Amino acid sequence: MDRILAVFIPIAFFICVTLSIYFINKYKYDAIKTLGGPIPKTKGTKISWMKIGIVVLGFALGLILTGIFKETGIIAENDNQGFFIVGIVTFCVGAALYAADRIKTQDQEIDG
Repeated sequence: MDRILAVFIPIAFFICVTLSIYFINKYKYDAIKTLGGPIPKTKGTKISWMKIGIVVLGFALGLILTGIFKETGIIAENDNQGFFIVGIVTFCVGAALYAADRIKTQDQEIDG
């Protein structure tokens, strides 16, 4: 079973990458054909690195909490251990996403 997965995972990854490249190029070709010329460039938007940092901190907090819970024995060594770990990390990342969405950056508050 492990050998099958060891062969299947790289093949599936290669197929995903190949299909992604194919569909991106197909979209570009259709856009050029429809518009009759190259795709017009849009003005780039600034990425708020503070929001990405908050999400990364939420992920780290989830990992730290699972480590603490595992060491103190709150998460027992059984078959359901993985579900608790994934649940805690997902909850922390979700809370961080919500907090990051609620933050207003200075660029968004200025009109014009």
